Amino acid sequence: MVSTIRPKSYKRYLSLPILGPIVDEFIAWSSRRGYAVSTMQGQLAVMRQLDDSFRRFGLRGLTDLTYVHFENGRLCFRKRWPFAGGVIRQLELFLKETGRLAPRPSVPATLAISEANRFRDYLRRVRGLAPGTILSHTRYLKRFLHRLDYDSDADILGRLTMKEVEDFLCVCAQTLNRYTLQHVVAFLRAFLRYQHERGVLLKPLHTMIDTPRVYRLEQLPRSLSWKTVNELLESIDQADVNGMRDYAMLYLIAAYGLRTCEVSSLTLDDIHWRAGVISIRQGKTRNHLSLPLTDAAASVLIKYLERRPKLPYRELFLRIRAPHGPLKPTAVTEVFQHWARRSGLNIPFQGPHCIRHSYAVHLLREGVSVKAIGDLMGHRNAESTCAYLRLALEDLRSVALPVPLETSPVSIPKAKCLSVNKERKVMPPNRAPLRSVLAEEIKDYLRLKRSLGRDFGNETNTLRSLDAFLAKHCPSSRDLTGEAFSQWCATLGHLSPTVRRNRMRVVRNFCLYRRRSRPQAFLPDRGSFPANHQPSPPYIVTEPDMARILESARSLPRFALCPLRPETLRIAFLLLFTTGMRRGELLRLTLGDIDLTEETISVRETKFHKSRIIPLSPSVAAETKAYLELRQKNHLPMSVASPLALSGSRSAEGRGYTGHGLACNWITLCASLNINTPKGRPPRIHDVRHSFAVNVLMEWYHNGENVQAKLPLLSTYMGHVSVVSTHYYLTFVEGLRSEASTLFHRCFGDAVKANHGDAR
Repeated sequence: MVSTIRPKSYKRYLSLPILGPIVDEFIAWSSRRGYAVSTMQGQLAVMRQLDDSFRRFGLRGLTDLTYVHFENGRLCFRKRWPFAGGVIRQLELFLKETGRLAPRPSVPATLAISEANRFRDYLRRVRGLAPGTILSHTRYLKRFLHRLDYDSDADILGRLTMKEVEDFLCVCAQTLNRYTLQHVVAFLRAFLRYQHERGVLLKPLHTMIDTPRVYRLEQLPRSLSWKTVNELLESIDQADVNGMRDYAMLYLIAAYGLRTCEVSSLTLDDIHWRAGVISIRQGKTRNHLSLPLTDAAASVLIKYLERRPKLPYRELFLRIRAPHGPLKPTAVTEVFQHWARRSGLNIPFQGPHCIRHSYAVHLLREGVSVKAIGDLMGHRNAESTCAYLRLALEDLRSVALPVPLETSPVSIPKAKCLSVNKERKVMPPNRAPLRSVLAEEIKDYLRLKRSLGRDFGNETNTLRSLDAFLAKHCPSSRDLTGEAFSQWCATLGHLSPTVRRNRMRVVRNFCLYRRRSRPQAFLPDRGSFPANHQPSPPYIVTEPDMARILESARSLPRFALCPLRPETLRIAFLLLFTTGMRRGELLRLTLGDIDLTEETISVRETKFHKSRIIPLSPSVAAETKAYLELRQKNHLPMSVASPLALSGSRSAEGRGYTGHGLACNWITLCASLNINTPKGRPPRIHDVRHSFAVNVLMEWYHNGENVQAKLPLLSTYMGHVSVVSTHYYLTFVEGLRSEASTLFHRCFGDAVKANHGDAR
């Protein structure tokens, strides 16, 4: 074989003192694996240099070679000849396969590795976990044991404390997100439970570990427009077998919504040509899915199979470059990234899974039912498919309310215009050092909770309040007592029972944390907490009242720093009423969240960390566009980071309204128009969100819509965690119940009368 590649100098390679006896066999092995002639010529050059290096190491023959020599060779050539590193790895693999390389010498296992291996055997034999899951368990377990310095002290597990476990989680939280950290907590719980069952741990520490809070459907599905998907497929060059293979893989993802592991695991036996069926083995759900083999998909596959390499593998997609063999799932990702870069399209995602999401959204927008989409994608639960409802923009747009119809122009009396409350200055958070006896424990508690991905803003203020009280009134106390807690609770008398209960609950959770290390620490009795007070029913703002408020907003005075104050407040209240956004969601909106092309607003990481897209009605989108054009005309901040509800323009990005400032303007407008609750007070600004939901439901009832069927759309539009939260609006408004009763009698009244007559 060498004589064919190097006909003039082949004897020079065959006569190498150490590698000469295997040169010809190694080149033949490389040829069978699909390497090109030029690559094999480069391998010969590396083998010649490597042979000289081995002789300098003092080797005399092939039998003297060990793994250490190959590692030294890679280090020697790594910088000055990177190509040599791959050749050395291939040569090492060849000698290992042919049995010419002695096995690696066994290294004595450390105490940490021995403990990890024992736990791995337990996971495999007792719990029956998959190899990949066991690998994840042991990977983080080794890091945990290394942090404990288990190799130096094998008895440290018997003295393990929660403080050491929490410190490890805080370190992991610096590089891991909440989802991964949740898995790490599960791994630690399993290990500590195993040690507790063995009797190594006396305390059940596995029951004391906090876990990050992760909510379902936090992020929007990563989808592309169907036009972008088609443009990406069209940009793939199919002139050679590489392009044909890449096109076929990405086409199957776009046509069937396959996962990358499902594409790479397809075999020639999975395509049933006569039956017109393609069988999918789902690695995630471990189910077999049979999908129809369309004519277009069959044509793409036939075109690829005609030029597919003739290799003894049954996998459908193979490596084109050497070494030949089946593809790994990561190869599909690399193919997507390669063609996404070459296409020049605006594709912000790094993996082909976005095409699967695009497929589902495309079907949804084409009118395919959620059940059918779930069956095509192989979902086991309908909730998995309902996630794509958040991207069904046209269906969601039917929920949005239009601009309320304006009645006769209304003006605000001058006296009331002048009484507009000035916006309250936002005080910086209290950063005074903690000074009580609980200071260090409070710091550790807050650090742990924040490392688990929790904001803990209100809880921090509550614990700081307790710390300040203890430092001032109980400076000599060595611990928190029931009497001190009762005295602190007495300072909360000006708050509502629900707020008092929540703050007392925060302190109780902190006391539970202290009890992990101090079993005798004080713990408040939850039975002594005040009961939650019954919330007041929301005031439903009607469409005519909202039209009066919006018209009156035009009469508000302008300020030098906010020349568009009337227009800004009008668009803010209009969006609250027509989209049902929360006040905080509106105030956090920036101009980059508004898409005038799609006429949508993106709300990111709001309550329960959920993000959603809110389509606007055409009339509201037109007003929003006009407001932005007016801002640009007045040379106000227009960067993507500028707040939509702009209250000042001193900085380049501008300053937005605070919650208090927006509420003050709302109350002033309502009071000026005599829009009051039954108690004689202006409605809360949060009542506008309730009003949106009720007005949408009332409109559906008036139009004879199936409200129960459309309720998931309203739940998705409002960003509710569950549709159960949306059911709340079906019951508390008397007018809504009357509409339901009227609709029932309209549909079934005659049948009820007939049955009543028969009974007589």
